[in-house]
Amino acid sequence: MTGIRTTLAALLAAGALALAGCSGGTSPEAPPETPAVTTGSDAGSGAPTASDGAEATPLTGMVGTADDPEAYEIALLDAEGSPVTSLPAGDYALTFADGSQMHNFRLSGPGDVDVATDVQGTDTSTVTVTLEAGTYTFVCDPHEGTMRGEVEVTG
Repeated sequence: MTGIRTTLAALLAAGALALAGCSGGTSPEAPPETPAVTTGSDAGSGAPTASDGAEATPLTGMVGTADDPEAYEIALLDAEGSPVTSLPAGDYALTFADGSQMHNFRLSGPGDVDVATDVQGTDTSTVTVTLEAGTYTFVCDPHEGTMRGEVEVTG
């Protein structure tokens, strides 16, 4: 009976260690619960602002896929759902399509643009960002080695 208890205890300990190893690993600090909106020091800085996006061109920041929110895919999409690789400078209403609790969507670049969803939550909110000429990066923070892309803003 003691041998069975010892074996059972060892198996439970090994299982707990295995689960602990799967529960996070090393990842950057999680962004805040709501989309982070970083603002610049002056109104003309091109920094994102919270808005209803009424006059801005729509974009979607998507992690995963419509069928599988946990898929290791990330994309910046136009109003028709096509991937975007270049855009003219201007105001954009960025709607997050983040249905995953293991991914997030972060867009950063010139003009102090840095907006992100929370890794541990889901998000479908919209923020308005002013994109200036330059290269912007979109990533999933915990999976930035494989889930990343760029968009070139001109003009």
